[in-house]
Amino acid sequence: MMNNVFCTILSKLRVYQGLVLYRSLDYNTDEFKLYILCADEESYSACSKMNLTKAVLVRAEYLGNEQLLFKRFERELNEFCWTLKPFLIEYVMNQCQPIEYVTYVDSDICFFNNPKRIYREHMGQDVLLSEHDYSLNYRGVEQSCGKYNSGFIVFKNAENARYALKWWQDRCMEWCFDRVEEGKFGDQKYLEFMPGFFRNVGSIITPGVNIGPWNDVKYHFLYQDGKIFANKDKLICYHFSGFRVINKNKIALVGGSRKIHNILHLPYIDVLKNVFHDIEKVAPEFNGFVFHDKLLPMAIYHEI
Repeated sequence: MMNNVFCTILSKLRVYQGLVLYRSLDYNTDEFKLYILCADEESYSACSKMNLTKAVLVRAEYLGNEQLLFKRFERELNEFCWTLKPFLIEYVMNQCQPIEYVTYVDSDICFFNNPKRIYREHMGQDVLLSEHDYSLNYRGVEQSCGKYNSGFIVFKNAENARYALKWWQDRCMEWCFDRVEEGKFGDQKYLEFMPGFFRNVGSIITPGVNIGPWNDVKYHFLYQDGKIFANKDKLICYHFSGFRVINKNKIALVGGSRKIHNILHLPYIDVLKNVFHDIEKVAPEFNGFVFHDKLLPMAIYHEI
């Protein structure tokens, strides 16, 4: 059986990056399946025309939860996507029997190496959480945004993991908003309670997993023998949080080390350009670019 299945969530503003995620998995893994939950009609329509032979497209309606669907009218689109996350994981787990792991990844993650080492090194864990491991320049963010990043999380197909998943679903249904309030933040701060509430919940210790702008200054990135290394270990995946596709000629970067542009951003942009071209051929009407009438605060803009 396939040991692990991936899943992600897209809105129309994440389609371009979501397809880079798909291609990075295709390049770096022997076999994979990616479930893509399309949160709006634009993302579903564009992806359905892309011949994604190793993906399964999902609509929120497929999850079979009417109360969940009502949240789209009560929350902003990004908040609704966060709310969907634990429900998508359960859906994939049920659809893919037998399966050992379901790994949720944010659509702005890109793989640079095969992730199979993660599962081999954590065989005794039912839930794997990704610590932010903030650098000093992000001091104070943990209190508001949380110890763990919910953009990369693994659930084993086991009873204990399903209990934790159900608890997370209930919390997100109760409250999941893009603000800090009474110790909560989106779907993310809830994760801090999981290790104390459930058995076999641990942090990912495999190096090179889910590095992002919140800690990339801690690493020296090096391209060697066709692979990118973070310090002395192969980079498994980088989280391009704060990367915004303004139009097909411009991107904006918010946060992170300015030293990684050549080694990480440029190859990512190369694949992104191919995605632009391929979508234009099959869905010329699609537009997934970020529109804004003022500069993003603290952003660095690059022509591409």
